[in-house]
Amino acid sequence: MKKHYKNEKGIVLPIVVIVFSIMLILGFSLMNTTDSETKINKRDEESKRALQYAEAGYNAYLWHLNDDVNFYSIEPEKLDKDTRKLVNGEAIKFKGGFYKVKVEKPSDTDRYVKITSTGWTKSNLSNKRTIVAKIRKKQFVHQVYVSENDGSNIWWTSGDECHGPYHTNGVLRVQKTPKFYDTVTYSGGIDDQVRTSNKEHVYLAGEPKKVEKLGFPKNNEDLKKWAEKDNMVFNGRTCIYLDGDNVKIRNGNSKEIKSYSISQNIKNCVIYVEGNQKNEYRNFYDKFDLNAANVFVSGTLNGKLTIAAENNIYITAIDPTIWDMPEYFTDKGIEYYGTKFNGKKDGTGTGSEEMSALDSEKNIYTRYALKKNGGDGKDMLGLVANNDVMIMHYGWFKYKNENDLDDESYQYDWVKEHYLFWYRWVKVPKKIDVAPKDIIIDSAIFAVNGGFGFEDYDIGGSKGHIVLWGNITQNKRKEVGTFNSNNGENITGYKKKYAHDPRMFYDYPPHILEPTNVGWEVIEWKEIDAHLH
Repeated sequence: MKKHYKNEKGIVLPIVVIVFSIMLILGFSLMNTTDSETKINKRDEESKRALQYAEAGYNAYLWHLNDDVNFYSIEPEKLDKDTRKLVNGEAIKFKGGFYKVKVEKPSDTDRYVKITSTGWTKSNLSNKRTIVAKIRKKQFVHQVYVSENDGSNIWWTSGDECHGPYHTNGVLRVQKTPKFYDTVTYSGGIDDQVRTSNKEHVYLAGEPKKVEKLGFPKNNEDLKKWAEKDNMVFNGRTCIYLDGDNVKIRNGNSKEIKSYSISQNIKNCVIYVEGNQKNEYRNFYDKFDLNAANVFVSGTLNGKLTIAAENNIYITAIDPTIWDMPEYFTDKGIEYYGTKFNGKKDGTGTGSEEMSALDSEKNIYTRYALKKNGGDGKDMLGLVANNDVMIMHYGWFKYKNENDLDDESYQYDWVKEHYLFWYRWVKVPKKIDVAPKDIIIDSAIFAVNGGFGFEDYDIGGSKGHIVLWGNITQNKRKEVGTFNSNNGENITGYKKKYAHDPRMFYDYPPHILEPTNVGWEVIEWKEIDAHLH
């Protein structure tokens, strides 16, 4: 029987073709997948590098801010070519790509430096990444009031007003109904005797919060280096009268009053007084000691200046370069010539709104620095004492009254000591009250190892208000008056109306002291769509 076999030779070729086609398709698919993954990985890598370049732009600008906290205020023409490109927002080459930076400096109401930085690679100009950071450097002058220690029995009470951020490293003590128009922070503790029903009327920007301490420096000696550059270091008692751009100075027992132009003679904007640093005196007139590193200052400032003393600074209501007792007060303390302040940007605030006004859109209380007298609105003063900054209460350099010792400087030698003893402790000299009813102080005040207060605060009758625009930084809070604990009314001394100079969020008195734990705080960090930038 014959066996018949099917001829399968013709079927092999189609099978091979089909298998080859499948393999070819799979190969192409694999190649496409690999190519796609390569492109995706490349884009992802480029995107990561673009973000790194954006961060590099941020760090480049931050480096300049660390070198000069007011870097954003420097005119571009004064910068070198590369730095000018940075501040002008031009593209800057970096490694395998570019970055460009845009910066918005703080304002009276927006308190942070806003840095927007965009990065991209050379190989893909369209794949950009943009970051936005809001930062702020720790500064004492960002608050209207800072203290290391608030003392054991000093309170904020009815009639006191604080128009600006407040901070104490110690214990915050509040009773009755003072008004805090801005944030309140503390590091040590809080003794809050405000009734719950009154809290929203006392803490207008929210209840107090506990935060990190601000580190106090040991002294103000760094300022001396700046004063030395302009030969503006004086030894012993120094009387200073601010007369616009001119500073009148009477040093020691000199009969000569010398005049210096801030813009022409004090380029580094610092005056420093050295000498004896005795802070505790037996009598009210010992502060006039010729060898003491004390400054007496008043007047009107046109420009920027920092005055520092190794001992105390006394703010007077009379020109302290004139030692004869005047018949009337010619000044009200220290004011700016070309800068005024108001709660409203248009300067129309009245009454309580003169120092703070509610911005309903931002839901914050605002304060503004405005121009006056045709000035530029940039006047700024720093008063920095190693010990106390005091409002002067009693005494003057030279008495012309009957029964007073007629001596220009209250300087005595040992031969006169027997008479001095009788004069001081038996005869008792007359205390002439030289403190005005209300006193205006436009300044950043820094009492490094002491405090800000009113000399002999518990003697005499009640005054009016201390109206301060600027900042008070003090190691230990000192008294400015006494009050009735039942009704909060003043018995002696002053009530407080302290308002923050809003420019001090972004501009500072020359070479003002910074916290020892100074650094830039990142308030906000986020990435935004680069195409919207």
